Amino acid sequence: MSTKAEWKTRFKGCYVATLTPFDSQGRVDLGVVRAHTAWLIENGIEGLCPVGTTGEFLFLSEAEKSAIIRATVEGASGRVPVLAGVWATTPEEINRLAKGAEDTGADGVFLPTPIYYPATQTTIYDWYEGAKRATSLPVFAYNIPQYAANEITFDTLQHLLDAGIIAGVKDSTGKAERVGELVKRFGQEHTVFAASDSFATEGRKLGADGFISAIANAVPALFAKLWAGDESLQSEVDTLRSALKKVGSLPALKFLLVKQGFAFGGVRIPYSDLTEAQKKDLEGLG
Repeated sequence: MSTKAEWKTRFKGCYVATLTPFDSQGRVDLGVVRAHTAWLIENGIEGLCPVGTTGEFLFLSEAEKSAIIRATVEGASGRVPVLAGVWATTPEEINRLAKGAEDTGADGVFLPTPIYYPATQTTIYDWYEGAKRATSLPVFAYNIPQYAANEITFDTLQHLLDAGIIAGVKDSTGKAERVGELVKRFGQEHTVFAASDSFATEGRKLGADGFISAIANAVPALFAKLWAGDESLQSEVDTLRSALKKVGSLPALKFLLVKQGFAFGGVRIPYSDLTEAQKKDLEGLG
């Protein structure tokens, strides 16, 4: 079996972009990382993506990112793949995170494009090529232009895939036309992950190999059933997503997890912790 075929077979299904828990002193709580990871797997989740957008990666130090990746791998105990987020502001830190993820036992890494400043497609190609040089793990591109301000074109993806630099792509645009074209052009040999929770059913119908969810942090069994084909659950996910977004998705998801016994703590600036009134509005959810 070729490497591409192995990756295509291994990386699929319902994944979670995991939240980062903080203790009462604002420090990363690695014990909660491990316990939450194990609980997600026990409730049907097929892969974990720590230190990504949902994990507040912009507000974590390099040491914190590495520790979270290690704790996630420990919590998973080889039961499902761990795709570690390795975004950083410099190629040097990306390389250290990617190498560290491999040494820790992660199964792959995922990396958004350069963010904020406009980047050429040549720069984006070099960005991923540099990360791949640091690790033998499969690297997944992460396309989220609505936040990163840079989109990976189909041609650049083709060049990266042909060169063996990336193993696939996570697309968080929630655009059916784009995801459908990704599946059509690259899906036969390479993994395509869809994302954006309201897009789950559509992504599945379009033929994506897997889906990476934020909401599944708090309702993993619900999302596992949805991705397995119970389309009637999409409306429940949409209702939950709408309620979470009204008060701030990350602190709201952490609140739902606190209700379930996980000491997830607060969030880091620029996010704000929920008010008592906002918590009351969420009481019936989850």
